[in-house]
Amino acid sequence: MFMGTYPPRECGIATFNQDLLASSQKYLGKAVSCKVAAMNLTPLDTYVYPPEVVWKIDQSDKNAYIDLATEYNNNPLITGVIIQHEYGIYGGLDGENILLFMETCRKPIVATLHTVLPKPSPKMKDVTTRIIERANIIVVLTESSKHILEKVYPQSVNKVHVIPHGIHPTTFTDTTAAKRKLKLQKTTILTTFGLLSRGKGIEYVIKALPKIIKRHPSLLYLILGETHPVVRRSEGESYRNELSKLVTKLHLDNFVKFYDQYLSLPDLMEFLNATDIYISTSINPNQAVSGTLSYALGSGRAVISTEFAQSKEIITNETGRLVPIMKPKAFSKALIELLDSKEDLMKMHRTAFEQTRPMLWSSVALKYSRLLKQYILPPVNLSHLAKMTDKYGLFQFAKLELPDKKFGYTLDDNARALVICSRLTASPYNNKLASIYLHFIKKCQQADGTFINYVDHHNKMAAIQNLNEDLEDATARAMWALSEVLNNKNMPANLKKTAKSIFIKALPYAKRLLHIRSSALIIKSFVNAISACPEYSKELTASIQKNANFLVTEFDNNSDKSWHWFDNYLGYNNAIVPEALFIAGQAVGNKHYLDKGSEALTFLIEKTFSSNRYMPIGHSEWYKVGGERSYFDQQPEDPASMILALVTAYEITGNKKYKILIDICFSWFLGNNSLQLPLYNPENGGCYDGLHPDRVNLNQGAESQVSYLLSRLSVSKLYSNENSSNKKYIS
Repeated sequence: MFMGTYPPRECGIATFNQDLLASSQKYLGKAVSCKVAAMNLTPLDTYVYPPEVVWKIDQSDKNAYIDLATEYNNNPLITGVIIQHEYGIYGGLDGENILLFMETCRKPIVATLHTVLPKPSPKMKDVTTRIIERANIIVVLTESSKHILEKVYPQSVNKVHVIPHGIHPTTFTDTTAAKRKLKLQKTTILTTFGLLSRGKGIEYVIKALPKIIKRHPSLLYLILGETHPVVRRSEGESYRNELSKLVTKLHLDNFVKFYDQYLSLPDLMEFLNATDIYISTSINPNQAVSGTLSYALGSGRAVISTEFAQSKEIITNETGRLVPIMKPKAFSKALIELLDSKEDLMKMHRTAFEQTRPMLWSSVALKYSRLLKQYILPPVNLSHLAKMTDKYGLFQFAKLELPDKKFGYTLDDNARALVICSRLTASPYNNKLASIYLHFIKKCQQADGTFINYVDHHNKMAAIQNLNEDLEDATARAMWALSEVLNNKNMPANLKKTAKSIFIKALPYAKRLLHIRSSALIIKSFVNAISACPEYSKELTASIQKNANFLVTEFDNNSDKSWHWFDNYLGYNNAIVPEALFIAGQAVGNKHYLDKGSEALTFLIEKTFSSNRYMPIGHSEWYKVGGERSYFDQQPEDPASMILALVTAYEITGNKKYKILIDICFSWFLGNNSLQLPLYNPENGGCYDGLHPDRVNLNQGAESQVSYLLSRLSVSKLYSNENSSNKKYIS
């Protein structure tokens, strides 16, 4: 759903909205329908909108915003909202009425901020802050806007994406054919177009013309566009009349021509094709972007522009010139320089055309669609999990989507699958899977209470790998899974009874685990189990403190000014360790544990997040102190671990930065990763096994599947616990 102004309303945002929608619809195809909620200035507006406009909102009607959001919440066909934002189009002080919609809507929201000011008024800053807090994604159109936004609104960091203003596809041509069609042969055409208002600064170009005409008498300056409708309501045509009088005063009537009409796109492109130099005239140094400037460069025309955010980024000496604001002499000098060398001017035309190809609306629409898709939570789909499971348990590996049975089963995977079943709403189907995984854990338990990890498929016996590998992590994961069952009031009594029996039998051994990650998992397990095993509460609490103290000691022993971690390397499943200290700190009321957990998690975040993307430590080589980190092979276990840790940290601290990072981290599964390729398979609910430097590993093994599902359920649980104003996902 697209929200903002929309043609036939005459407004730059309206045109942007229409162009983005048209290109998005073409990219998405018939399977997705793009619709519009169009903003009207007053209830008296009677625009005849095209069919894609389904909702019309009076910008001053506060109830209409709430009603619209409520309708969206109740409509499962609406998957996300793209809002084009300008302060003047939503009503209320500084456009505050848009907050009524955003803070009621529970769908994913992309908000494009067309105006970003370095020194906003207090009210404007408050409105923008709340927009940033609610939106899943913020889009700005220039790097300068991103820099300003992140400086003025620190909470926007990691949320902001830069997508340029789009341009229309066109064939590169010289000016000859278009001038002939417009009957402007033998003239040198300067052009400015757009809705007229006093901020345009056209008078400074007009004042520059007399000096230029002495040198280039064939010059004709075209001023294309009608007066902005809002301006016309307040002051009529006074600005145009002032410009016309200035033209007459300077004896320029034969050299300046006004076209007082709102040009169609074909007509506009015809004029641009006839243009020798386009002039962008804004007198607002804080203007973030100019669609007219984008269109001119995109049509392959050299541009002379005043200095504002976008122009300083996009115009080089190879495509035009920048001039100071409100300086006619500077316009004269730049125009004469370009007009004096026709050969250089033609090179600028070609360069402008070539450099703007990434700005095509088709490319822009693709970027918006991919961004929004990464924040639409897929429905829970257990098809692949069930396919990977037989009556005995969950198979460890897969060849593509089929179980690779010769590698058998592991306790590791079946334990995490049990956690998934426990976290899903109780149902006969989930309970059937839960029973399989729980009984697999029971079969892995030995007479002394310890566990094996590897089970052969054919004879269902312990595999030889159990003798060659450390089994602490698998044991700790089994304890965590059992504790999840014990702590779930919705699980059937018979399953809880079995889980408790296994848990108590393993307890003496579980208390003696020595490794960092197994200690962390035991903390999670024992905190869960306290309420379900009150007779063991003192014993469990003592063990929680013992393991937390061990983690703190390891942290202190291995940390220095630049390395804040529990070991001398970062490996797999890292985030489980700081998460455990958050859990222990809350459970036993120890702030020191919380502080150490926060310090370690902050360090891990710094090492694995880059702007808008999560980049886990690659499994090809662990990241050692003083060494270089690896970026591949990335595996789903790590974002899952990070998401669980961030959810825990957010629930305990309420720090909203964790919430932003949760969204970014989950989007790793949906394509916001180093290869920009999704790992989630929507066809069967499966998850691919990882990212190599050049491809996705298309096998869909158990660890990848349970990692994705744990992440998916953790994110939806987090937002289901939020107020409706903060819910971001649908299931």
